[in-house]
Amino acid sequence: MVIITNILEVEQHLDGITGVIFDLDDTLYSEKQYVRSGYKAVSKRLGNEIFADKFWKYFEKGKPAIDELLNEMNCKDKKAECLEAYRFQKPDICLYDGVREMLERLKQNYKLGLITDGRPEGQKAKIKALRLGKYFDEIIITDELGGIDFRKPNPRAFQILAEKFREEYNRMCYIGDNIHKDFIAPEMLGMKCIWFRNPDGLYSGEKQ
Repeated sequence: MVIITNILEVEQHLDGITGVIFDLDDTLYSEKQYVRSGYKAVSKRLGNEIFADKFWKYFEKGKPAIDELLNEMNCKDKKAECLEAYRFQKPDICLYDGVREMLERLKQNYKLGLITDGRPEGQKAKIKALRLGKYFDEIIITDELGGIDFRKPNPRAFQILAEKFREEYNRMCYIGDNIHKDFIAPEMLGMKCIWFRNPDGLYSGEKQ
């Protein structure tokens, strides 16, 4: 496995590769941006945008932010409404610096795929907000394959992309950030793996 600390280093490790697959969250953009954006949406729904900072403080402490603030406000009955606002937000997010240009370059010479776990409505909103559709030949939201059982490390999404790309596994490369689940399936299948050890990511403290 190759380890990188800047996503733009991917281009240095693609010798012999014809198909490149990316993870989404904390690989192409900062998931913390999405969390902040969600807290703003919830705060707006609650009628006080100042709550966004309180949500974030709870989040940084590793606490369930929505539950904590609703308990503080004695408004537990609003949880479903808050979760709906978070999940169906219009994300205010952007790609990491240089990623759009990197994808433009890669698209000229490689087949590009995206595999992402999560609720389809949320992942689709992220992909739309980041304007990623035009760069990828195939995009798979694993939950759409049959529910959460198809999330990584289930190999099915990787197998589907190999079939669609008509590529041998050893000619494909997967880039992700979560050492616990991202690489089990692609390594088993024989793909090259690049771990983006993202200093900004939710899993930045994880070790190999």
